[in-house]
Amino acid sequence: MTLPPLSRLAGLALLGGLAAAPLVAGILAPDAAARLTARLAELGPAGPAILLVVQALVAASGVVPASGVGIAAGALLGPVEGFCVAALGTMTGALITFAVARTVLGARALARFGGRRLAALDGALAAEGWRLVCLIRLSPIMPFAPTSLALGASTVGLRDYALGTLAALPALFAYVALGAMGQGGGHLLSGAGPAEWLRLGVLSAGAVATVLLMLRLRRILGRAVPGHALPNGNLPGGDLTA
Repeated sequence: MTLPPLSRLAGLALLGGLAAAPLVAGILAPDAAARLTARLAELGPAGPAILLVVQALVAASGVVPASGVGIAAGALLGPVEGFCVAALGTMTGALITFAVARTVLGARALARFGGRRLAALDGALAAEGWRLVCLIRLSPIMPFAPTSLALGASTVGLRDYALGTLAALPALFAYVALGAMGQGGGHLLSGAGPAEWLRLGVLSAGAVATVLLMLRLRRILGRAVPGHALPNGNLPGGDLTA
C-alpha cells in the first residue's frame, strides 16, 4: 500500500521535528538541564540512581530529548561518572523497548506487515546485523525510541542490536561533556570555546552518518522493486510503511 502524498509529508515532518527537538529545546529552554541538575543535586546520594531511571525511561519512550538528561548527568556527576550513568540508562531503555517490541509484535512483524521494501530492509538487517544498526544509530534523523521499536519488530538479533546501539554513545558522551563544562545551552556558536566545537563535531558526524544511511537505504529499498522503485531518482519514502 502506497501512502498518499499528504501522509508522506506528515511522516517527513514528524521525523524532522523529532530530529530537531534537542536543538529546539536547547534554544527555547536553555536552562532546562540546569534546573534538572539542581533538582537532582537536592536529592543527594539518590540523585544518580534517579538520573539513571530517568535516562532509561527517556530512551525507552522518546517523550523528551535525551540530550538534556545527558547534559544534566555531566553537570551533576562530571564527565566520567555522568557518562557511565547516562550510558547505562540509555542502553537499558533501548533494551526494554526492543524486548517489548519483540514480545508483542514478534521478530518478523516488519517483514510481514511492512510490504516489499520493509521486507527488504528486514533482510538487510538480518544480513548486515550490527553494522547497519550502527549506521542507523549514528544518524540524528532516526528518533531513538521509535527506531528501537522497529528494530525489535525485525529479525535483527539481540547481540547485533546491542552492539549497533553502542554507536549512539559517542554523541551521548558529547552532551555529558557539555554539561560537565557548564555549556548546556542551545546556541551552537555562541563562543569559540571547546563546547561549541564539540557541538559542531556532533552535528557534523551526524550529518555524515545520515548521508551514508540514506545511500544505503536507497540501495536496499531500490532492490525491492527493480526497475521502477526510484522514479526521478528520489528515495521511495512513500512505501516505508506499505
